[in-house]
Amino acid sequence: MTSRRRLLLIGWDAADWKLIHPLLDAGQLPHLQRLVEHGTSGNLATLEPPLSPLLWTSIATGKHAYQHGVLGFTEVDPATGLVVAVSAATRRCQTLWELLAKRGLKSHVVNWFATQGERLPHGCLVANTFAHFPHNRDQDPATWPAPAQGTYWPESLAERLNPLRVSPWDIDGDEIIRLFVPEAPRIDQQRDRRLWDLAEKLAETFSTHAAACHLLEQEPEWDFAAIYYRGIDELGHDFMPFHPPRLPTVAPADFELYQHVMEATYKLHDLLLGRLMQLAGPETAVVVVSDHGFHSDHLRPLQLPEVRSAITQWHRPQGIFVAQGPGIAQDALLHGARLLDITPTILHWFGLPVGADMEGRVLSEVFAADTPVTTIPTWESPGEVQRHPRLPASEQQAVLEQLVALGYLDPLPADAGLAAAECELENDWSLARACMDVGRFEQALPLLESLFFRFPERQDFCQTLSLCQRKLGLHTEARHTLEACLDLIANPKWAALIRARAAAEAGDHHAVLAQLEHVRDRAPRDLRLLDLLGQTLLHLRRWHDCAEVCRTALGIDRDNILARLGLARCALAQKQPQLTVDHALEAIGLHYGNPWAHLLLGLGLRQLGRRAEAIQAFRVSLKLNPQLRTAARLLAGLEAELGLPHQAAVSESDARRRQLDESVLRSRQVERLRHESAQRAQEFLAARAKLRESERLRREQNQPSLAPGTEFVIVSGLPRSGTSLMMQMLAAAGLTPMTDGVRTPDLDNPLGYYEWEEIRQLPQRPYLIEKAQGKVCKVISPLLKHLPQRYRYHVIFMSRPIEEVLASQARMRAHRGEGPASSERELRTALTREDDFARRGTATHDGFRLQIVDYHRLIESPDVVATEIADFLKSHGSLDTAAMVAQVRPTLYRQRLATTGRSV
Repeated sequence: MTSRRRLLLIGWDAADWKLIHPLLDAGQLPHLQRLVEHGTSGNLATLEPPLSPLLWTSIATGKHAYQHGVLGFTEVDPATGLVVAVSAATRRCQTLWELLAKRGLKSHVVNWFATQGERLPHGCLVANTFAHFPHNRDQDPATWPAPAQGTYWPESLAERLNPLRVSPWDIDGDEIIRLFVPEAPRIDQQRDRRLWDLAEKLAETFSTHAAACHLLEQEPEWDFAAIYYRGIDELGHDFMPFHPPRLPTVAPADFELYQHVMEATYKLHDLLLGRLMQLAGPETAVVVVSDHGFHSDHLRPLQLPEVRSAITQWHRPQGIFVAQGPGIAQDALLHGARLLDITPTILHWFGLPVGADMEGRVLSEVFAADTPVTTIPTWESPGEVQRHPRLPASEQQAVLEQLVALGYLDPLPADAGLAAAECELENDWSLARACMDVGRFEQALPLLESLFFRFPERQDFCQTLSLCQRKLGLHTEARHTLEACLDLIANPKWAALIRARAAAEAGDHHAVLAQLEHVRDRAPRDLRLLDLLGQTLLHLRRWHDCAEVCRTALGIDRDNILARLGLARCALAQKQPQLTVDHALEAIGLHYGNPWAHLLLGLGLRQLGRRAEAIQAFRVSLKLNPQLRTAARLLAGLEAELGLPHQAAVSESDARRRQLDESVLRSRQVERLRHESAQRAQEFLAARAKLRESERLRREQNQPSLAPGTEFVIVSGLPRSGTSLMMQMLAAAGLTPMTDGVRTPDLDNPLGYYEWEEIRQLPQRPYLIEKAQGKVCKVISPLLKHLPQRYRYHVIFMSRPIEEVLASQARMRAHRGEGPASSERELRTALTREDDFARRGTATHDGFRLQIVDYHRLIESPDVVATEIADFLKSHGSLDTAAMVAQVRPTLYRQRLATTGRSV
């Protein structure tokens, strides 16, 4: 084994101490336990937004998203205007392995985000496209395409690593799957496909591990290795809802089946960690980190809003940090670490300087010896901004299709311009949140204004813009923005919260309390309500009441930093300096970058007479926020007390200058921002007027021509719910189907679909339905709400169990060689919501007459159902019920619910 100094960085996406600590206590994670007991560990605070591509690039660069440029899974290629997957070409700054290469150090990188197409001058790289595979249960792994171009560097790795990829079919049902789901054999996998989802995620994990082990074993001359495992996060989104304790939304049977998956996932990752440590050798420093945590208790979300980033509500702001090895302090706790600190800390471990433009700090407390930190202005060179060429368009498209097939991305709109607009929208939202995260409010403002203009119904856009405006002193604008939200909110709790925030921004704290009292009894454990209530009670100096609210919040979420700060402020006011210090330190441990936490720490230390320590706390507070006048004034006073007249004079002068400069600059800034914002508003209004004019012209071209009350016959339901069968029956009965014949019979529907492709344009051209006058037309349930209200409709609505619909859709995609559009869990939720919405909407609307046809009942009693339909449509003529019955062929009912099945 080589004696060279080296470090192994292992990324566990979404790993969380809340799940890890009980497993450590039970002795079930022996390899991680060894690192914890012989090294340093603690929380690792995440960044906003908590999206994996952004966060892991920040870990690798020491810089936030607005610097490194990776804002999501995709971006718009500036050369082609097309949406492409992010790659190494996306990054605008250098990674840790690139910096080490400048000093001749060799790195191995496996599965890291935004690395496709990367060319390491020293070492080996396997991009995250390595473990991608067709999301198709029926495709033979032998027919898989090779990994996309740019997956390997050097490219010769393909010959060795391609055979190491693991497919879901390689995941043995008895030997592996039952370690996660002991009762797997009794699950009917035609109805419940979650075992296949589990096998897919495990295959990706094992593929990553196989590549990592191969490089560590066969290419042993390395200095740094970075290996990223995504499994904990992926399986968390699928199976954390079933983790104990059982959520009220989870069926008892599902809980019994899947409650062990997450603990088994951590045990697996510990085994993989042990193998990596063995290959790296005992003299290698090992660092394990996660980009964020993952809610596993009562804080798990029961329902997500319908926005793309909603899935991040599962993410907890505190991840994990563990380090052990040469030079690392033993059995020590780390406080206040952030993702941005990883790169500076590893550079320092290698004895290299830290870039002054890196936003993190060296975690000095990690090291056994106190070695001075050296810095350089930057590691970047102007000519290195674009070091990695973009891949050919065909390869970029292949990667994008893989991401969609894997369920990482929703399918892109067919219109390339619309797809690019949606991509830029989400990336602008990510960039705005990243800027807000570190107080770059002026940079975030135009982004948020544009987002709000385009989608005023998005409450997250609205409320974030209002916060940004308030932070910049634009209080009138902030109030108007919040008021705009109220017109779109039906939920009284959210409306009261928004009104309360508006009152808080206006400084009317009594009005805040009045608003919150309306909803507090309905949502006594809502953390957003408690946070706002606590801050209001602080302003009113109701220390006892505020402390009670903060303790309630901590009882719900012990890592609530606002509650910690509130308790520190209350303790300070009640002359309890030690308690002030304790709570402030807890807050710093959660978020080192919060200047108020350091200010409160300094105030508590000052009351305790620990003036030198208080001076240090005030200096850190000012470093984090140079405009914090209170910290500057207190710092000057303490320096004078300690006989440091020169430093005191400088600090006092700085404090006065800051106060004067801030007052003048703030006034000028608000005036300038208000002027710039008004100019942008005029541009937005002009764009909106143009849009309205185009909409007016479109409406003029789509005017009704039939008399109000004209009747139409509609067959509806979810895709694969039996709508084609009903169209076949009605056509046989004597009604004329509205069909263009574009979609021909196939294996999944040998008797024909009877579809009319043009009806898909119904949202844009609602009066298309007039072409179907006198005919029967298939309109899938999500489109029903777009039918013009001036007409009347007889709707035959096909009802079939969602599980059968999912199974039928999956089989159809398999026959076409396609992967699923999204995860089964998300698809099930979406289909159920659409089905319920369509039923309620048609059942309660005066213009609709609704006849629900149960698919099971139709197959079992076609004569009874045919008679009912004939009676329902009697105003449209006499129907041949015998001909209708003849169309029902039970042998074509192939995705029937069952009770047993084989395991994966």
